[in-house]
Order: sequence, then C-alpha cells, then structure tokens
Amino acid sequence: MKSFNYIIIIVSAIAFVACKHKPEEPAIKPPAAMSLVIGNPVDYGFTDLLIFPVGANYNPKINEGTKANENDQTKGATNNGTFENLSFSQNYSDKKYDSRAMTEYVNSNENDFDIRNILFFDKKTGLSRPLINDTLHILSFAIHKEFSRPLIFFRIVKRDVNGDKKYNSDDAVMLYVSDLNGLNFTRITPDNEQFFDYFYYPESETILIKTAFDIDNSKSFNNLDETNFREMKIKSPGMGREIFSKGLKDSLKSQMSVLQ
Repeated sequence: MKSFNYIIIIVSAIAFVACKHKPEEPAIKPPAAMSLVIGNPVDYGFTDLLIFPVGANYNPKINEGTKANENDQTKGATNNGTFENLSFSQNYSDKKYDSRAMTEYVNSNENDFDIRNILFFDKKTGLSRPLINDTLHILSFAIHKEFSRPLIFFRIVKRDVNGDKKYNSDDAVMLYVSDLNGLNFTRITPDNEQFFDYFYYPESETILIKTAFDIDNSKSFNNLDETNFREMKIKSPGMGREIFSKGLKDSLKSQMSVLQ
C-alpha cells in the first residue's frame, strides 16, 4: 500500500512540474491593417478638377537607414526610405493601350502597386468624391474629348484570373467609361473577357470593341483565344451588344472543323 502511495506522489509531482514549466503559447497577432496610399494629383485637363489615385502596395518595403541610396532613388524611394510609386503617369510611348486617345494615363507600376479607386477633387468647391463604390483595380484611363459626348475610357480588372495574387494586364481587362468629371461610371465589357481594342465610327457615333475569351482555360489571353466584338453607342454608354450571335459562331466553328 505504501508503494502505491509513493507512486501516486511521484506521478503528481511530475505532472505539477510539467504544467509549471509548460511554455506559454505566443499571442496571436492581429493582421496588420492595409495602408491606404493616396498618390500625387494628376491634372488631366478638366477645369477645376484633379485626379488622385488611391490604392496599396502589393509588397510594402521600407529601406533600412534614414537615407535612400542612389539605386533606390532611381526606383522612386524617398529620402526617408519609403517607396511612393503609386501614381498615374502620362503615356508618351508609341505603344498605347488606347491608340486613338490623345492623352492616356497608366499605372506606373501595376506589378507592385494596386490602384483601386480615383478621387476627383474640385479645386473650386473643395469637395472630393470617389469614382468607384466597388472592389475594382484601375490599370489606365484615356481622355476622349473628340466624341459628341466626351468620355474617359478606363481599363479595369475585377478578377485575378491567373491566380498570381495581382490584378494587372495579364488578367481579364474590362472596358469602363465615364463622363469627363467621373460621373456615370459604366461597365462596357464583362469580367470574363479580355478587352484588347476598339474601332470608332464617327458617322454613327459607335465603337466596336474587340475582346477575347480564355477558350482553352489556360488562365491567360493570347492570339489563339476566341475573339468577340461588341457594339456601344457613344451617346448612351452601356454593356456592349454582341454583334455576332452564338448560333452564328457555332455554325462557323462546325464549318472550320470539317475543313480540318
């Protein structure tokens, strides 16, 4: 009986010591809040209005030290080590996303910075308002004052098609339009098609919009994907009307398969 009591005492002592020296579990840190970045103003040629891009950095970086080195400065680092590259820059290159626009602005670094909204600021009234009340990603916009109803054309992404956790030109790019003051923001193409180009016909005040489907489910868009055309009236923007019916395209596909 005494032996049994000794065993009970020893087991209890071991359990007490184990509990006493059990390492504390680290406290779970709450996720860091995403930093809201408002980029520098853009004077896009509209009286009293400025545009401010709003977004975040995909991979926030801060250099060590208090002074950015020469290489960092070429990448847009400030003298306190932070990066401030979220901006729209006027596209002066020969390769424009909107080749027919007189003026085009692009996200300067769409692989690092995600522009999710635009603030329109009225210098005269001091009032500001957002362009979007939705979760969208703005790649570029172009000014069209030549239309009977002047418009801004936007290239916008909603879905991360290829799963790389970035919203850029490799995903399904949609066409949106608005008035020059950012009002009447309207989607023209669906979020499962890649907007490539458009053709403007001034006599009828229409555009034909060229898009592509990811027909082979490759999570990318290229010249081998199936193309589509939609029509939109400049004076009454709305979802583009497909000008070739599904029945017609299916008929053409069957003819092509016979020829192979």
